[in-house]
Amino acid sequence: MSLQSAMEFVRRLREDPEFRWALGECKNKWERRRFVITQGYRFTPAELVCATSPGGNASEDRTAVIERVRRQQHGHGSYAFM
Repeated sequence: MSLQSAMEFVRRLREDPEFRWALGECKNKWERRRFVITQGYRFTPAELVCATSPGGNASEDRTAVIERVRRQQHGHGSYAFM
């Protein structure tokens, strides 16, 4: 998993309307996950949160904290967005 991959994914979402449209056509979170992976992106939900944080607060340390809180609240297998 990679924070850099999440940041590249977010950048592409912002810049590529066809990519954004294709992601929006996915019917559920499993299709979204499959689409993201087949497009070559690998990241955790926490890394995605960091990549979209305002002010550019993306860091590996911040990712670790978000991931720890997410696991405490939702368990290891929980993915809210994806």
